[in-house]
Amino acid sequence: MPIVLALVGATGIGKSALSLAVAEHYHAEIIGVDSRQVYRGFAIGTAQPSAGDMAKVRHHLVNFLDPQQTYSAGEFCRDVKRLLQENPERNYILVGGTGLYVQSLMLGLPQIPAVPEGVRQELEMIVQNEGIVSLYKMAMDADPNLAQSVEPNNAHRLIRIVEVYRATGRKLSDWQKERVGGIGKVPVFWLQRERDVLYKRIDARVDQMVKDGWIDEVISLSTTIPLSAPAWQSLGYRELLNAHGSSEIKTVLDEVKKKTRNYAKRQLTWFRGQMDCISVDMEADPLGKIVGFEKRD
Repeated sequence: MPIVLALVGATGIGKSALSLAVAEHYHAEIIGVDSRQVYRGFAIGTAQPSAGDMAKVRHHLVNFLDPQQTYSAGEFCRDVKRLLQENPERNYILVGGTGLYVQSLMLGLPQIPAVPEGVRQELEMIVQNEGIVSLYKMAMDADPNLAQSVEPNNAHRLIRIVEVYRATGRKLSDWQKERVGGIGKVPVFWLQRERDVLYKRIDARVDQMVKDGWIDEVISLSTTIPLSAPAWQSLGYRELLNAHGSSEIKTVLDEVKKKTRNYAKRQLTWFRGQMDCISVDMEADPLGKIVGFEKRD
């Protein structure tokens, strides 16, 4: 199996730095598992690996997708399988926080009937006319456990939850229990820290993004990428674009920190309940625990 293992965990937990050391140990390349880091140009605000990191270890499925395109778990599985087929001699590790992608790759994809186009169009109009808050409430009514794991501003995934329920009468989470086409299990290491430490890291990372030029990135992207593009759903981008003056910017950044902490909490809940993981304490020699793990049949 060319995929040696997966490193998963909440945003801000420290996956990127650890993944470089793990990849170098296994002479492996990294496959990104993040639904927001796929978009080309949306680098700082989604915490894409730095140019230096990508020079050390080759990364795949990061900073490659046209911002006007959508990306799904099915497309992720297709791209990973193609990568494995084309390079059977290489080792890879999966790294990221979008647990649904890892789960779908290992277990396979649910066989959901096609949803009539009119259902999606109606939901898109609701977002346009009433805002995404209305859509989020609909998703919570349709499939609360799954909706809680989704970023509240991720219209694409929220629409998927609601449209499947409306079209089939079944929850998307129920369909996801019936899967085909998976590659089989790989060791999944769930990186963890104390909650207050994680939250402080998240706040510090947002501050660092600003120092790294996030606001300039937002302004530059707005001159070339339509605001209707799915990439603009990444947390903080539209909000910063609409902020004027230091006071409004500070308010937006405080809200980004809060929403990111809430998202991290939902990720922790999802990994705890949805995946069979090996827990790794990031304060207690995580590299040693990972490379010392012996895979058992």
